[in-house]
Amino acid sequence: MKLKIICKQHYNKNMDASFNEFNDDNYVRPPDTPKKERLLPDNRSDYEKQIDEAMYLSIQEFKNQENINKKYEKDIINEHVIITKERKGIFREFLLNLNKLIILDKELKEIYEIIEPIIDFYCAQHINHCELDSITYDRIFKIIGNIRTNTDSIELLKKIIIKI
Repeated sequence: MKLKIICKQHYNKNMDASFNEFNDDNYVRPPDTPKKERLLPDNRSDYEKQIDEAMYLSIQEFKNQENINKKYEKDIINEHVIITKERKGIFREFLLNLNKLIILDKELKEIYEIIEPIIDFYCAQHINHCELDSITYDRIFKIIGNIRTNTDSIELLKKIIIKI
C-alpha cells in the first residue's frame, strides 16, 4: 500500500506542475488555421495530354499482361509438380523393390545404377526417353524380368529406354 501512495503522490506532483501554465480546467487549444485547396487549370498542350494518356494506358496494359503471365507461370509450375508426383508414384514401388534386392545381387546393383538416374530424370521431366545400346538394353530387361514387381513400371521403363 505504501508503494501505491508514494506513486500517487509523485504522480500528482508531476501532474500539478504540468498544468500550472493553464489556469482553466476546461482549456481547449485553438483550432488550426483553415487551408484552402484549389485546382489549377490544366495548361498542358494536347500533345502532352496525349502522351500522359498513352503512358497511363501502356502501364495498365503492362499490368494486365504481367498478371496474365504470372497466372500462366503458376499454372505451368502446378502442372509440372502434378506430373512429377504421378511419375514418381509409378516408379516408387519398383525402385523400393530393387533397392531391397541390390544388397544380394551384384548384377542387379549394376543395373540399378544404370536405370535409377534414367528414372529420376524421367520423373523430373528432364527426359522423355533414353537410348541405350542393344547389349545393355537386353541385359537390363533380362535381369529385371526375373524380379517380381509392378509390371506396369517395367512396361513404362521399356517405353522410356529405347534400344538403338
